[in-house]
Amino acid sequence: MSSPEQKQWRRTSPLAAIFYLGRIFEAIAKNAVQTFAPLAAFLVASGGSLATRIFLGLGVFFTITIISSVVRYWFFRYRITDDSVLIRDGVFNKTQLDIKFDRIQAINTQQNVVYRYFDLVTVKFDTAGSAKQEGHLPAVHTKLAESLKERIRRDRPVADNDESADEAPLNVRPILSLGRKDMVRIGLSSNRALIFLVLLGPLAEQLDNRVGEAIAGTRIETWLEASQMSLLAGLGLALAALAACLLLLMLASVIGAFLRYHNFQLVADEDVLRSTGGLLTRHEHSINLAKVQTLEARQNLMLRLFDRFRVSAKQASSGKPGRSKTFIIPLCTPDQLPALDKEILRDEFPDIDMQPKSAVFNAISPRYIRSRVLLGGILPVLILAGPLIALAGPPAGLLLIPWIPLVLLIAWILYKKRGYHICTEGAVLRRGFLGYRINAFLYRKVQRISITQTLLQERKNLATVRFFMASGTLKLPYVPHDLAKQLRDHVLYKVESSQLAWH
Repeated sequence: MSSPEQKQWRRTSPLAAIFYLGRIFEAIAKNAVQTFAPLAAFLVASGGSLATRIFLGLGVFFTITIISSVVRYWFFRYRITDDSVLIRDGVFNKTQLDIKFDRIQAINTQQNVVYRYFDLVTVKFDTAGSAKQEGHLPAVHTKLAESLKERIRRDRPVADNDESADEAPLNVRPILSLGRKDMVRIGLSSNRALIFLVLLGPLAEQLDNRVGEAIAGTRIETWLEASQMSLLAGLGLALAALAACLLLLMLASVIGAFLRYHNFQLVADEDVLRSTGGLLTRHEHSINLAKVQTLEARQNLMLRLFDRFRVSAKQASSGKPGRSKTFIIPLCTPDQLPALDKEILRDEFPDIDMQPKSAVFNAISPRYIRSRVLLGGILPVLILAGPLIALAGPPAGLLLIPWIPLVLLIAWILYKKRGYHICTEGAVLRRGFLGYRINAFLYRKVQRISITQTLLQERKNLATVRFFMASGTLKLPYVPHDLAKQLRDHVLYKVESSQLAWH
């Protein structure tokens, strides 16, 4: 029986306007051209000086965004019943969400600096079958967020005004914590710096052209010509500029790691894994261990140098590739990895071993190298050699010869990194190039399994096995065909005989 308070639609704190302001700026960043085109047209069409038009345009822009965020807050309503969270949102395009408690996989929270002062958080719901948070409650009291977590954890009704209810003791066990040195390792091992460096190339070229145009015909150009700078000095200056850019990118990446993972704590709360971290905005993420589809431990080149791993627990996706929900543990040591493996997969996978250099891994067939060299090395050379020789003469064909040993080297490295460990309840697959990527999964959570053979594989009685999971597809290439069939039959048996839910 619902109480009168449960039948009332409630507003969140007025500070929820900050949440909507952030959502607006996020949408602007994703659609910059469509957003700023009307603003640019307004600046061109309006009269007055350029400074006046820019000031006026920015004033109109910020006024509209602030008013929009306040209006969105005003039209937001929520209600918590015995079995669900009801959310009404939207100004013109109104929507109503009915999020059942039994569909909620996890409740995540965010708390920025302003919310922290007023003891407020933004609650985000992870639900089954959705690739992202389906609903949110911006700027609600911390006690309400805690009561919702208790409602999910203990499967009992919780009213949003029941702030005085006694809480049962929690079985919370600390697992992992990261310090300042770990933040530096996370920042330096991030791929964001490399992405920024790639984008820096075109920007540097444009900047070089503009600088060249700016100094042309000036005293700076005369000084540069008079100085007769040597080639070696010019090369040193260019390398120094590149090193400065790399240092700035690494510094920005380290700062980003501090902002996202500062004081990172990982705890286990019965069947839930929960992480908290962040400097200005405090993030709290959680995952129900029964929902984990695959577990991944990754090492890129920098993480190998640091002797660390990045661990990801992937949940079911919405069916779109690359859209699975992922619980991330940004850093752990090789000694901490076995404990995390067993904590996440619990007692279902006692033989799990995700150490990349473990002796338990079996190698795939060496025929893998031959196929990579044939398809990626010899065949392209044969296709390109004829036209290249016809256009530039026989010596030009010699330029293609180094390509084959290069492909052979890459294929050898890929072959050495490939490995598999077949156990009774699950499997561990290993791959990589500069680093390692190790994936572990339970057979009972496989949705579909397929065995394929190319013409080369069929001649050598080899096959490729693909495991289709709710979080993505895993591939095991170039294993004996008989082993592939035995593995397929065993996986199908585990799926059909399991009485546990796969998601």
